[in-house]
Amino acid sequence: MSRRWEYGQIFVPNPEPFGGLPKEALDLGRVKRAGEEGWELVTTIPYTTPQGEVRGAFFIFKREAPADE
Repeated sequence: MSRRWEYGQIFVPNPEPFGGLPKEALDLGRVKRAGEEGWELVTTIPYTTPQGEVRGAFFIFKREAPADE
């Protein structure tokens, strides 16, 4: 029997800058919760504007899909 996977994504925005530095840390609460639910981080993809500004990142996850009964 081959393994089947399900995939999901979470968008994490960059915090607003203040004086060139972020005012606060990334909000990774949803990412942490995904890990607790058995999701494994596969990759991240930056979300960049046409002007080159990175506005955040998409976190791509996978976990083994439940077996069909």
